[in-house]
Amino acid sequence: MGSDALSMAECQNEMQKLFKEYGVTPFTPLKGIFIQGPIFVSFFLAISTMVEKMESFKFVGAYWFTDLSTPDSLYIFPVMTVLTFLLTVEVSILFC
Repeated sequence: MGSDALSMAECQNEMQKLFKEYGVTPFTPLKGIFIQGPIFVSFFLAISTMVEKMESFKFVGAYWFTDLSTPDSLYIFPVMTVLTFLLTVEVSILFC
């Protein structure tokens, strides 16, 4: 049991050396998520409540939407959200 604790401590020390050498932490890739997440949530909440406050949203649309009070049948917005989220995570990993 003592050798397991010793090997775990050695492993943690090596990981800390690697983190210091390359200037990263385990939470570095999460920076993009914490920046982008609130923006997407605020857009979602704004658009979903805007239909109730602006009558023109029920009759005027953009591109594939003719009625902005109906769900997206083509799932373009969720797909765009996922792709931009993955792009943000990958870019943040590359530049860290």
